[in-house]
Amino acid sequence: MIKTDRKSLKRGFLILSWSLYDLANQFFALNVVSLYFVRWITLEKGAPEIFYSLAYGVSVLLVALCAPVLGAISDMLNRRKPFLLYLTLLSVVFTMGLGLGVNLFVGLLFFVIANFGCQAAVVFYNALMINVAPREKIGIVSGFGRMVGYSGALLAMYLIKPVVIRSGYQATFLPTGILFLIFSLPCLIFVKDKGQKRKIDLKGFIKKERIFEVFRRLKGIGFDSRLYPGLPEFLRASFFCMAVVNVIILFMSVYATKAFGLDEGRIISLISFSTLFAIIGSISSGYISDRVGAKASLLAIFILWSVSLFLGALLRDPRIYWLVGALVGTALGATWVVMRALAVSLTPPEKIGEIFGLFNLVGYLSGICGALFWGLLLLFLSPWGENGYRIALGSLNLFLFIGFIFILRIPNQKAEKNIHP
Repeated sequence: MIKTDRKSLKRGFLILSWSLYDLANQFFALNVVSLYFVRWITLEKGAPEIFYSLAYGVSVLLVALCAPVLGAISDMLNRRKPFLLYLTLLSVVFTMGLGLGVNLFVGLLFFVIANFGCQAAVVFYNALMINVAPREKIGIVSGFGRMVGYSGALLAMYLIKPVVIRSGYQATFLPTGILFLIFSLPCLIFVKDKGQKRKIDLKGFIKKERIFEVFRRLKGIGFDSRLYPGLPEFLRASFFCMAVVNVIILFMSVYATKAFGLDEGRIISLISFSTLFAIIGSISSGYISDRVGAKASLLAIFILWSVSLFLGALLRDPRIYWLVGALVGTALGATWVVMRALAVSLTPPEKIGEIFGLFNLVGYLSGICGALFWGLLLLFLSPWGENGYRIALGSLNLFLFIGFIFILRIPNQKAEKNIHP
């Protein structure tokens, strides 16, 4: 009994340590990516949104190109922890560097490097989950990590709020980098790789064109409907949906200022309010998806996104942002849960790792396209002022409409099957 209790406590400690990395990651994802870096560029430095779009696009493109190769190398080495460690430290160092009085263009370069490190590290953080969670409890542990991550979003906002109010946007980057490092330490120290490390011939890996083979395999899976019926349609729908989601994450703090005139305090309150609804959306969408099917649930989420965008673009009553925040939070929390469920329902168990790698790649590419679309459109609409922002937000419904069509083309018998044995 005592031995069993100790084993359970050790496993619980490792799960908590692993989950705290999700919390740590939110300090960068929220305070740098979503809130203060874009505001430092656009509101303090007066640069157009396209500068941020290009910087974000370059960093994510680097992740899209490097992550599959680094993932293949980590598989052959049977080691994920070193990749997580070095990429996290890369992100932390350059995040802290953003707060050292750098100018706009140096800041953009530092952001590219920091965001690359953060985004690429998540690939190996996810892979380490199998080292802390029993296979029969992967879903529960994944959900727990997501909940801890949402808690991190709230913590990140309120710990940094006094700094931004007192000292401005650039002052937030140094403490953000420090807190990112502190909360990631339990995972970096206590979560270990399992199994024996393997040696590889890295030169042989390159000579044998294994790098190109990785991308050729992903291309075949993503475009050949005969291999996995419905999967290419799902990936295309995901591309258009995640383009919208990435724009919301990247630019909505600026939109809230430009369209609704919100100050720093009210923006933080709005994002906190929206985060609470994201938690509700995550929990409720999983339950609904099990009852009505992942395909039908994803169609409903697309409709919810569309309603949210129309309300945010058309209504001018300042109080409406609370309603929009609740709807966006619910849709955001539900999107990831239902997309994962639908991906699993369309994929044979032995291919699930490869498919999720492709799913992440689609997400990176959609992030680039969404950010560039938003930045270029606002550059064109800049003479329209506030109305230009509202037109740009409403135009995102075009992405949702195309994605909706692709979802309808997914075969019902595949999308709706019970994914649990």
